[in-house]
Amino acid sequence: MAKYTRLRGTTDFIPPQSEILRSTENKITETIKTFGFREIITPTLERKALFTRSIGETTDIVEKEMFSFKDKGGREVVLRPEGTAPVVRAYVEEGIYGRQKFVRYFYRGSFFRYEKPQAGREREFHQIGVEVLGCRSPYLDAEIIYLGVKILETLAIKDFTLELGSVGCLQDRKAFVEKLKVSLGNRVDLLCKDCKRRTEQNPLRIFDCKVKECRKLAEHLPSLLDNLCNDCKNHLHKVENTLKELHVRYHLHPHLVRGLDYYTGITFEFQHNLLGAQNTILAGGRYDNLVEEIGGAYTPACGFALGLERILLALKEEGKTPADRNGIQAFACYVSEKEFLPAFCLTQELRKRGITSDLDYSGKNLKHQLKSANRVKAKYSVILGEDEIKEGKVLLKNMDTGEQKLLSKEEAIEIIKQ
Repeated sequence: MAKYTRLRGTTDFIPPQSEILRSTENKITETIKTFGFREIITPTLERKALFTRSIGETTDIVEKEMFSFKDKGGREVVLRPEGTAPVVRAYVEEGIYGRQKFVRYFYRGSFFRYEKPQAGREREFHQIGVEVLGCRSPYLDAEIIYLGVKILETLAIKDFTLELGSVGCLQDRKAFVEKLKVSLGNRVDLLCKDCKRRTEQNPLRIFDCKVKECRKLAEHLPSLLDNLCNDCKNHLHKVENTLKELHVRYHLHPHLVRGLDYYTGITFEFQHNLLGAQNTILAGGRYDNLVEEIGGAYTPACGFALGLERILLALKEEGKTPADRNGIQAFACYVSEKEFLPAFCLTQELRKRGITSDLDYSGKNLKHQLKSANRVKAKYSVILGEDEIKEGKVLLKNMDTGEQKLLSKEEAIEIIKQ
């Protein structure tokens, strides 16, 4: 038994899991970059007030899930629970909105929520997100939804549905909240304790509750989509029409509020059909008032985030988990101890030439070394014996086919590179 163990809700990513995580992350970010996004890196630690103001004090994240504490200076700080607020804080603090009206950012990293660990969402989890600031066009909303589709297509994930909705503008929401309170009437007692309190503070949070009774009652409440102003209706219709032009299938959701209060207008979720209750793998929407609320000028914006752990679960459920590939292209082997130093030097030269290489330091026989090469899934073994060194050649063995060729070092390097 180890003397020290990891904290509950955290994960050690050990090879090959770490390599699978990183290769999946790299595929996603390369797709994002093709849409013109540039990476922004924000601190893991932020002031607590940033999230209580932007996310909303009645959301589960703020009420129950933030890792918050006072630092030695008495400041209330948190481990970031989500990525949009920090991006907007940086955008405002650095004065970017004053000199660059339209920007596309993406971020990636660890985020933290103190909730019961669940499949695809530990207390520390990994997200990639995109944010577009400075444009209110419905075509941009459709574009970032389309980017979500392209990411899933790049990963060969197919068994998902797209839920599309709108929470309307602030005026729409204010009028809808009053209508919602009337509709709830004497049925408030059927709600969970948290939702009973939320009916006075923020009734829209009922639609985000995971309690079975609350979800059942919510199905019979008025639709947000039926209470949009003409401007918000037209915006939603333009997004729908654009998605149709892009051949993106979707389902209109009447109560898609998401878990954060800063959303205004379009909301969307990509849900995987094999993940059960916690099935959202990518989600986002429009948040036109957040920049102004944090202290900048009015700046319309939209974006989304995806959970890497949920993406990996979806890949696993579809039987598409990336293959365990160590990445070793060439494994240097030596027939006897006399050839170890030349094999060692050859390994360094291969690395210098950009070829991922390794060798066995145990000093054991060639048979053992070839087993080591197989264990790390090396593509080639480069074998040096006394005769090869005398002739200035190497024996190149293809580890998949078993084929062996006596070649010059340069010839072997060219084949390995191919």
